[in-house]
Amino acid sequence: MQFTSLASACIAGILLAGPLFAQQKLKVYISVDLEGIAGVVSNDQTQPNGRDYGWARTMMLAETNAAIAGAYDAGATEVLVNDSHGSQTNLRPDELDRRAALITGQPKPMGMTQGLDSTFDAAIYIGYHANGSVANAVHGHTFSGALKHVRLNGQEVGEYGLNGAVAGWFGVPVAFVSGDLAFVEEARTFFPGVDALAVKEGIGFYAARTLNPLDAREQIRAGVRAALVKRIARPPVRLTYPATLEIEVGELSWADRIAIVPGVKRSGRIVSYTASDMPTLYRMARVMMMLAQ
Repeated sequence: MQFTSLASACIAGILLAGPLFAQQKLKVYISVDLEGIAGVVSNDQTQPNGRDYGWARTMMLAETNAAIAGAYDAGATEVLVNDSHGSQTNLRPDELDRRAALITGQPKPMGMTQGLDSTFDAAIYIGYHANGSVANAVHGHTFSGALKHVRLNGQEVGEYGLNGAVAGWFGVPVAFVSGDLAFVEEARTFFPGVDALAVKEGIGFYAARTLNPLDAREQIRAGVRAALVKRIARPPVRLTYPATLEIEVGELSWADRIAIVPGVKRSGRIVSYTASDMPTLYRMARVMMMLAQ
């Protein structure tokens, strides 16, 4: 009788405790580009006026939904997706997994990192590509072909590096990435402990050996789930601040324009800017890219 009373009391206490047993928060940020999607290799697929762009954006949407599904398989409580390619209106909101919120359109102050802050537990990059100095990188570039080299504190980075440094500023680790093999190899060096999936291997700038898109989606879903379920202590990217952004542009006239911006230093085609925080450096990178067009 005493045991029954004790058990009943314990059960009642658990029921009353309620919130103590609520699902643990898992807030996930997903940034999606197009050049690193399985099967995508040509300008006809990456540009809105291209004949195969409609097909490519469908592939982009499918990989995005696979990542969202993987996040929720892992117990995500909130997912935010940022459309990060070109016009950044590639993902149709009505076709996106309805469990996720979407950031679409531009200009956005923080571009491919818009909406990311310290409340997120993990960042995921889907469809990413390498920087513009790597051989056999499908559509390798950083923001624009006008930017020939981009460095943070002397280390060459691509979009992944700039975006990952912003995530690191907010204390958010990058848990999973997918794209072409050249990008995956860079990512594994730049992001300690990241889970990475190569959905294609570049043969050149406009050619690749690719996974079947259906296989890519299955592996992205499984990979995102596995990466998030681990909940290991992946270290965010940490720069030493003040930090310096250094960009080499393709034309002297572009450097002329960029050098007008207060605080910018210039040496030939190389322009640089130093700041005490990564969001400021990121916005400056976007300003430099816009002026070098």
